[in-house]
This record gives sequence, C-alpha cells and structure tokens, in this order.
Amino acid sequence: MQISRYVFAALLCPFFASAKPLVLATFPIPLMVENTEKGLFINLTKEIAKRNNRDLSIVVYPTGKTLLAFSNNKVDGIFPALDVYIPKLSAKTAPFYYKTDYIFYKKGRPFKTLKDLEGHKVGLTFRYPYVQELVQNKKINFEFATDDVLNMKKLGRGTIDAFVVEQRSGIKALQLSGEKDIEFDKNKPLSQQVVFYAFQNTEEGKMLAEVFSKTIESMKKDGSLSRVLAETE
Repeated sequence: MQISRYVFAALLCPFFASAKPLVLATFPIPLMVENTEKGLFINLTKEIAKRNNRDLSIVVYPTGKTLLAFSNNKVDGIFPALDVYIPKLSAKTAPFYYKTDYIFYKKGRPFKTLKDLEGHKVGLTFRYPYVQELVQNKKINFEFATDDVLNMKKLGRGTIDAFVVEQRSGIKALQLSGEKDIEFDKNKPLSQQVVFYAFQNTEEGKMLAEVFSKTIESMKKDGSLSRVLAETE
C-alpha cells in the first residue's frame, strides 16, 4: 500500500499534525518575499505545509530581526537560509533554490568579474548574504542600502558604479525602481550559494528538516518545485 505524500509526515512524527502552528520567519526580497501572502518563496513554503497537513504562520521581519528571532528560539525556522549566516548546528533541509548573484551595471559600462569591481563603488544590500570572496575584497569600495530597489536607484543616478544582487530579485527590483539603461550579463554569474530552510537544533527541528527535505525532493521529482518557483507575479 502506497502512503500519500500528504500524510507521510504525520506518520513520521506525530507532533507534525498538532494544533500548534509552525512559525517560520523570513525577510523582504523582491519577487521572492513581498509580504506574508505574496512571493515565490512564500508560495513554496505554504505548499510544503499544505502537503504535510500542518498549520503555518509566516512572519516577515527586517533581515537582522529575522536572524535574531531564529538565534533566540523565537521561531521554529527561517527561510531562505544560507550557510553564511545561520548557526552551524542548525537543522538544514535539502536545497530548494540556488542564489546566483550577478553584477548589474549601466549600459556601456560593463563589469563581468570580481576583479573588474576593484577600485569602484559597488552597492550591496544591508544584511544580505554574499560570498566571502566578495565582501572580504579590500580593493572594492562597498556602499550599503536598505533594499534592492534603493540600490537600483543609486546605480541609475550614478552614485554607485555597480550593484551585486541575485538575478531574479534584481530584475524585479529594477522594474520597481523605474530605472532604465541598467543591465547584467546572464552568462557571467559572480557567485552561487545553496538556499534551504533552517530549523532549530532540537529533536523537533531535526524532524521538521527531514519532513521538509522529503517534500522538497518529492516536488523536484514531480516537477512542482520548478513550477512554483517559475510562477510570475
């Protein structure tokens, strides 16, 4: 007898179907996390909870508050999680996305590599995760903004020379900014990081990570993961 993917979690861990809502924290990212109801990562998280018959509460905080809430055990887990900012002992799921950063620049003034950025003013978004090879390069002059849209506006005004941002959220931020004559080379990614869900380093957290991982892998196999993350706003 084949067990439905929508109920296997309850058999794996009885608490999963309990009345206590699962509380996950996240932070605003253009396209991916617009608010508690809108965004590709929001849609994915709700679908995973639905497939496992679990009540879900999502809270959206500024990035720093999200990380603090997780570190202080105020929430069950966070997303999107990356190795560069979560505690090492966190319970991690299988990857559900890859954060691929690109260099956005003014047309006619291309930047293609990390070396190209040296000696220039480069915009980064405050508390966003970037690879160490970038942020530890002392030859680059970094300027931080509170969000991606503001960085696009700064790039449009010429107050920064380039802006490093994830491809899809960067494209969305460019649209929201209203700026023109800004582009990136889709064949020249600057870096890539694995994205997953992180839960507390407890027995419950480990079980949650296992359940989420199984659901993510199932969604990869049936194609629904790609469909959820490919939806446009």
